[in-house]
Amino acid sequence: MAKRKVKRSSELRNIKRRKDEDQKLQSSVFSRVESDNEISDVEYINDDEIDNGKYEQQKEEELEEELEDYETRPRVFKNPEDEGEEGLPIRSADGTFKRRIIKKDIKTKENESGGDKEDSDIESDDEKDSESKDSDKKDNTEEEEEQFNEEDDESYKGLTQAEKIIKTKEDIAEMAQLLIEDPEENILQLSRLRKMSNSKNPLTAKLAVLALVPVFKSISPSYHIRPLTEVEKKEKVSKEVAKLRFFEQHLVLNYKHYVDLLMIKAAKFSTQSKSSPQDIEMGIIATNAACELASSLRFFNFRKEILKLLIRRIMKRPQNEFELKVFKKSVNTLDELLIEDASHGDISLEIVILLSKSIRRRDFNVNESVINILLSLTVLNDYQPNAKELHSDEVVKVKKKDRVHLSKTQKKQLKERKLIEQEMKNAEHAVTTEQREKNQAQILKMLLTFYLEILKARPAKLMAPVLESLSKFGHMVNIDLMGDFLQILREITEELLQNKDLNANEVRQILLCIMTSFSLVANLPPRKVVVDLNKFVDYLYSLLPNLSLDTDIEFSHKSLRLMDPLSSNELNIKPSVNVSTKAELFLRCLNMIFFNSKSGSSKRALAFTKRLYLAALHLPEKTDVALLKFLEKLMGKYGEIKTLYSTEDRVQNGVYHPEVNETERANTEVAVLWENILLTKHYANNVEMNTRHLFNLAK
Repeated sequence: MAKRKVKRSSELRNIKRRKDEDQKLQSSVFSRVESDNEISDVEYINDDEIDNGKYEQQKEEELEEELEDYETRPRVFKNPEDEGEEGLPIRSADGTFKRRIIKKDIKTKENESGGDKEDSDIESDDEKDSESKDSDKKDNTEEEEEQFNEEDDESYKGLTQAEKIIKTKEDIAEMAQLLIEDPEENILQLSRLRKMSNSKNPLTAKLAVLALVPVFKSISPSYHIRPLTEVEKKEKVSKEVAKLRFFEQHLVLNYKHYVDLLMIKAAKFSTQSKSSPQDIEMGIIATNAACELASSLRFFNFRKEILKLLIRRIMKRPQNEFELKVFKKSVNTLDELLIEDASHGDISLEIVILLSKSIRRRDFNVNESVINILLSLTVLNDYQPNAKELHSDEVVKVKKKDRVHLSKTQKKQLKERKLIEQEMKNAEHAVTTEQREKNQAQILKMLLTFYLEILKARPAKLMAPVLESLSKFGHMVNIDLMGDFLQILREITEELLQNKDLNANEVRQILLCIMTSFSLVANLPPRKVVVDLNKFVDYLYSLLPNLSLDTDIEFSHKSLRLMDPLSSNELNIKPSVNVSTKAELFLRCLNMIFFNSKSGSSKRALAFTKRLYLAALHLPEKTDVALLKFLEKLMGKYGEIKTLYSTEDRVQNGVYHPEVNETERANTEVAVLWENILLTKHYANNVEMNTRHLFNLAK
């Protein structure tokens, strides 16, 4: 009897459960819980069952089953903030039903008033991405809508022209101040300020372009912001991370359009026929802004575009004083970037690539200062491509017996740690030794190939700076390229020496060719490679008479002299590096021949000593003193020079030939330094004292 009643009670519970599900579908309310007293059927229990305790046992079993049923029942939570219409429920795959409420579209006051501050907190990541893409398309395709027009703004209506100017300045200053004080909260103000920089009103555009420079310098980070991947866009992030992403996306987007605007504005030159005075002035302002951004935001996005802007500006010759100033500022900015890039090399590589391409495109018709920019490459100062020394930071192989045993978990943790460290290095722009050496190798290869092309083309304006650059980087030249360089330098020198009436620029080129040829072979291993530079020694020997008659031998571009009033070139741009005087270059060549190479010999020392004394009779005072100091040093290395100061105990073998331009055929052993007597009577006391000092040393 008891088993029959228990079976009956389970059937009743199943009937009750089906009624509850049907009732939920009819009412669509999940929060109401029916009471236990709604069962229509009544169970009759005998007194014997109560006495035996069967009734209590049955009740306990039913109570346990009801608790289990309550635990498996879907939970319902009331949300007082949910307001809307009740929709049809949705049945999921596991058989449960979910409530669906259609929310009403309620606009807040902030959205009605265009509150920029709340938008960044309400929008989701997907909405932000779609908005940035839509705004990017809008900026690229509908540029006219992005322009700021004062006539369409209600706040500017009814104002006079002077009042409009004052209000424009106040608005720009207020937006710039808000961005600098709290950039993440007021990032949407950047879009409006950037639109004002593209205004049809020239004054508004100038003020906005100038105001955006300190804003970007203040709010932009010193690292490159990469775009988000598809996985990162879909993942759920915290409110702070979403806010930071929203700020970075808008910052990069507005900075990109601002750089594009600067490139368009800076392309206006005075040499273009269609350019108005306002366009030319705006081009100068845009170039100045690019110089500020290039030096301050060198690690931020779109660095290459700003470098292109500056290099395109210096490719054309300035036509007035204002363009000359911005030309010099662009050159100085590129110089600073190369000087401060000693520990990285990536910026230097970009500048070398862009400069070489632009100069080739113009057939090497550029100013000398443009080539001199490459002399500021500090990343190559410690580069030794021919050295085979091992670096101290190279990985040393560990022997098998000394290796530490790691479990699979430890190996996995070590691998993950290395990946994290690599990401941190990339974020911090840390450049490893291998990456830096790779940049150095690419820079040197491109630089030497570029210099070789210039020497083959032989532009008159660029020969001197290229040769001086080779004298600085020549010791890094590869052995394969060295033959080509020496052959070209020899051809250039021979062509110039065929002209007896050499001008100052040609004399400088010959001296630089000689100095460059010796610097190229300075660091070669003498046991493996032997290069004959006797021709360049004779070239310098034959150039001495021209140098002795040069009145400007002690002058350079830095010398204080008056400009020629009859010169048609009023804006003569002086090179910033090629400033060595011809006397300094000549002394460097002498030191390289006799003290920094194996080209020196006793016969050549005698020949140069005799011809230097002949030249000293005509040279200025400072150059004479420098030459006498050099001869004192030379006498200490080659004692045969002392025989030229007297005729005692000597065997005469032939006649001295002063007109011969070859040291081996001059027969200087039979010559006498009679010029020493004339120099002891020199008008300058320093020359007289040094001459007597040399004569006493010879005794």
